Amino acid sequence: MLRRSPTRRRPSLAAQVLAVNALLVCAAILASAVGDDVRIQDLASTQSQLLLTAAILASILVNGLVLRRRFAPLEELIATMERVDLAHPGVRATVGHADTEEVARLQQAFNRMLARVEEERATTSRAVLRGQEAERARIARDLHDEANQSLTGLLLRLQAAAHDAPPALAAELAETRELASRAMHELLRLARELRPAALDDHGLHEALHGQVDRFRTPGGARARLDLAPTVDLDALDPDEQLVVYRVVQESLSNVFRHARARHVTVEVTPGAAGPVVRVCDDGCGFAPRHADGTGLEGMRERARLVGGRLSVRSRPGAGTTVELALAVRAPTPIPIGAP
Repeated sequence: MLRRSPTRRRPSLAAQVLAVNALLVCAAILASAVGDDVRIQDLASTQSQLLLTAAILASILVNGLVLRRRFAPLEELIATMERVDLAHPGVRATVGHADTEEVARLQQAFNRMLARVEEERATTSRAVLRGQEAERARIARDLHDEANQSLTGLLLRLQAAAHDAPPALAAELAETRELASRAMHELLRLARELRPAALDDHGLHEALHGQVDRFRTPGGARARLDLAPTVDLDALDPDEQLVVYRVVQESLSNVFRHARARHVTVEVTPGAAGPVVRVCDDGCGFAPRHADGTGLEGMRERARLVGGRLSVRSRPGAGTTVELALAVRAPTPIPIGAP
């Protein structure tokens, strides 16, 4: 059996600098000794001083060059640390020409720290979002079981009172019944938005159909769902299905409130590593960099938690496209110092 020869351990940075300094000091002493011999041979003393000065300057110059070369990987690593953004995870440092063990160990420790921070952030965010969804489900059940039942009882009592009411009061009771009926339907709508029963009972495919079928802009425009037959949305895990539903829901809500669109389309197509969901409208558009209150950051955060990516393409007067690409990717090492 062949044995692997042990790897040769590089000397530490401090040891290398110390060795270079020792050699340069020895050179300076040697130059001084040469100057003394020359003085013994009746040469001018200024020559020995010039030799000593030149040796010292040479030692300083060489020291600077050595230290600059040795510390260059550290400067690049610092540049990588400064540009790391947890909102865009996956950045890792790689040292292309690390000559010392310390730099390599620092790079590895930095990457491990990034991985831990990203994992903890993702775990915490998932817990927060799942807590929000659990609270939404509880409120939806309360609206459906408690408030809706109370309104149903109120409607029955109003209907019973209308039978024995005088004609002058019957019209007012009918109007009150209509208001109570509208309130009941509004509560049911809110309960469906908080936690759609179709998503739990029938899957994402039917939930999206129901969401699109119910959508109508203030101008009367309706949404259209284009679902590619090769995409199986129900094969996604529950977290991914919930992210797709919420992104479509928030996007349609923004179209309803802001876009003044005439045509709205929800597209689901196959992508490189998973389904791609797009919500497109031909409305007034906006400048994404200056968007405020449109829920874009919340949608991006949801997308990141399932390994996806959300992008928004829009400009004033040219409509808006919100695209969610579900693509689970491993962190890709990026050379430190790269632009």
